[in-house]
Amino acid sequence: MHKLFKKTFKTATLLGAFVAVGATQAAGVPGQGTWQTTLQARDIDKDGTTDAFYDTALNITWLRAGSTEFMDWSTADAWAKLDRFGLSGWRLPTTHVTTADGSCDYSSTGGTSCGYNPLSDKASGSEMAHLFFQSLGNKSFYAPGTNDVQADWGLTNTGDFQNLQSNYWSGTEYAPNSYFAWHFSTFGIQHYANKPSSLWALAVRPGDVAAAVPEPQTYAMFLAGLGLMGFVARRFRKQQ
Repeated sequence: MHKLFKKTFKTATLLGAFVAVGATQAAGVPGQGTWQTTLQARDIDKDGTTDAFYDTALNITWLRAGSTEFMDWSTADAWAKLDRFGLSGWRLPTTHVTTADGSCDYSSTGGTSCGYNPLSDKASGSEMAHLFFQSLGNKSFYAPGTNDVQADWGLTNTGDFQNLQSNYWSGTEYAPNSYFAWHFSTFGIQHYANKPSSLWALAVRPGDVAAAVPEPQTYAMFLAGLGLMGFVARRFRKQQ
């Protein structure tokens, strides 16, 4: 119990530091990362505004706007799973854990699922790490495999996302203890946090929404709307 308390206290301290720093709202930086080619804009509701990005490297769709407030893990998980634009299947990003027992070495500076510079390749990296390092071309606080602070570390490029912040929940629970779940910070670090902690949330969906079929209730509402319009038009003509 004492060991668990120390771990919880350490995690809370780290989270406090990460959240306090926050994220400067950078703009999209042309030529930094692959975002201009691998993140394809999707206007799901056809209103002329980008709603999401299809990630061609990971075959998932990112919701363009993240949460606008801090959430504990359960709230963030429920928020991510809301139906959007008539489409279900949204979720929090996942974390790929490379250790057999799901443990974490916070002090690592590269090459694992935990610590600074976590794996971000398509085959074994987490979705958040891939977005941060590969798609947006951002840097971790420490250079890979060293304790040297990198210049221009952090969230220097947000692409065309809206409301990107400092510290995001993963949908992957911490295997050794389900009281914790994985998270990713724009310090370029991946770690676990106790679920009552307050972090931000992003929503993703498998595949490309351009090929998705809206839920049946969406069609039902559309047809009901057409029927109502027809009824109003007929009544108006009759009155005339």
